[in-house]
Amino acid sequence: MQEAKIESVQGPQEGIRIIRLTGAFTIQTHLFEFQEMVRGHADPILIIDLSEVPYMDSAALGALLGLHVSCQKENRKYGLAGVVHRVQTLFAVCKVEGMLTCFPTVAAAEEALAKR
Repeated sequence: MQEAKIESVQGPQEGIRIIRLTGAFTIQTHLFEFQEMVRGHADPILIIDLSEVPYMDSAALGALLGLHVSCQKENRKYGLAGVVHRVQTLFAVCKVEGMLTCFPTVAAAEEALAKR
């Protein structure tokens, strides 16, 4: 099983923050640290790299929906990058796939969000 890790790094351009998650994104792994990281940065663009997240639970989905709402309220841009098929299926089953801003890669998210 993949070790659960989370890190926050500055993106290639000023004002872009990337949060990378590895391993399952659940209430027992990344949830509370993720919420603290998201609240702790005021960068205008936030990219969540989920390419190494094979599974997420409903609590983690709730945290992503909270991110979506807070970014709307604060007029910040965000994107979820590299969402694997199993997590995409969770989004579809919960009927939130059209609500969340997703990109195939971190690079695609950086390019699209920097232009907006």
